[in-house]
Amino acid sequence: QSLENDSKLVNQKLENLSKIEEELLACEEEKEELLSLNTSYNIAKECMEKAYEMMKQNISPRFTQNLGDIISKVSEGRYKNVVLNDEEGLTVEVQNGSYMPAYRLSTGTIDQMYLSLRLSALNEISNESLPIILDEALAYFDDDRIANILKYLKTNFENNQIILFTCSNREVEILKKLNIEYNLINLEK
Repeated sequence: QSLENDSKLVNQKLENLSKIEEELLACEEEKEELLSLNTSYNIAKECMEKAYEMMKQNISPRFTQNLGDIISKVSEGRYKNVVLNDEEGLTVEVQNGSYMPAYRLSTGTIDQMYLSLRLSALNEISNESLPIILDEALAYFDDDRIANILKYLKTNFENNQIILFTCSNREVEILKKLNIEYNLINLEK
C-alpha cells in the first residue's frame, strides 16, 4: 500500500515536472522570439536614426528655405526665415529681425505657417503635380491672408488640381475679385 501511494506521488510529480518542462520550453521559445524581435527593432531604430540624420542634412535645408520663401510671400514679408530644430521646434523671423517661436503667433498666422509647411513638403515629396486638398484650411485667415494664399497657389501651383472645401462664401468672393478661374460645386443637405 505504501509503495503504491509512493508510486502515485512520484507519478504526479513526474506529470508536474513534465508540465513545467513544457512551460519552460515554451518560455525559451518566446524568449528567442523576443530576442529576435528586439534585434529587428534595434536594426530598424538604427536605420531610422541614420535616415533622420540624412534628411536633416540633405532635405531640411531645402525644405526650410522653401518654407521661408512661401511664408514670406503669403505673409507679404511680415515673416521671413524659418528655423526648424529639435529643441525649439519651429521659429520664424519677424519684421524686426528677431525670431519668435511659432506657437506665440496668432491663430491665423499659425494656420498660414501650417499651410506653408504642407506646401513646402509637397515640393519635397514628389516631382509630380499632386492634387492639393484644403478642407477648411483657410477658416482662421482674414480676407488679406486668403487673397495672398489664393494668389500664391494660382501662381506657384497652376499645374496642380486644388480642391478647397469651405462652409463660407469668402473664398468665392475673393476668387472673383482676383479674377482667378475656379469651378464651384455647392453641396447642400
